[in-house]
Amino acid sequence: MERRKGKTPDGEVLTTDWLMPAVRDDDVAAAHPCAEQPCVHRMLAECPADQIVRLANAIGLLTALGKVLPPEPVDIWRREIRALRNATALWDAIAAEDAAALRRIVPQHQATKGKELVRLAREHLARKVAEKMAGTRFELAIAPDGEQDQFVIRYRPMRLIDAIWQRFAEEIAGTITCAKCAAPKCGRWFPRSAGRSDRRFCCHACQMRFRRTAAGNL
Repeated sequence: MERRKGKTPDGEVLTTDWLMPAVRDDDVAAAHPCAEQPCVHRMLAECPADQIVRLANAIGLLTALGKVLPPEPVDIWRREIRALRNATALWDAIAAEDAAALRRIVPQHQATKGKELVRLAREHLARKVAEKMAGTRFELAIAPDGEQDQFVIRYRPMRLIDAIWQRFAEEIAGTITCAKCAAPKCGRWFPRSAGRSDRRFCCHACQMRFRRTAAGNL
């Protein structure tokens, strides 16, 4: 990270902290952070300010296009972390039907109660996610089953941050379910499979560590 003057992806010139790529553009190799970390949106939402560089090293720049890696202002990360943190907190409150939390997050609905509050919160969340995904490219492609007379519409994000918001949209839609590992000193996010909706641990080692800790507290 370096403090310097530069132009943001939106064309604004700022003097601020920038993430500086450590490799040259011609040394960039393909990576698939959303496939490797299916709950990457949860990781970004919980990222502390002092861990932004570490996470960027793990998943890449949020707004880079293709193999071009220009410096990226840290303010972009702060803004997206804040937006994802608010959105995931709202979704968790909706899923739990936590009226008190919903009223804190969407104070404009303070007087609303019950299912109507949940409905309005869902609509609010849908608008926020739609705003984040607006303008992202769609394309028409042949269906993956090989049927030549069938086509599908595919959502093709060009930037990592667009793909991260797509992941969050998939969680809201029920395509994936994310859970936080319950093992001591872990807390990693992992996807629950359809057949193991009660899974609490990201791996077997964490499950055994949790059992040993619980046994030691008896």
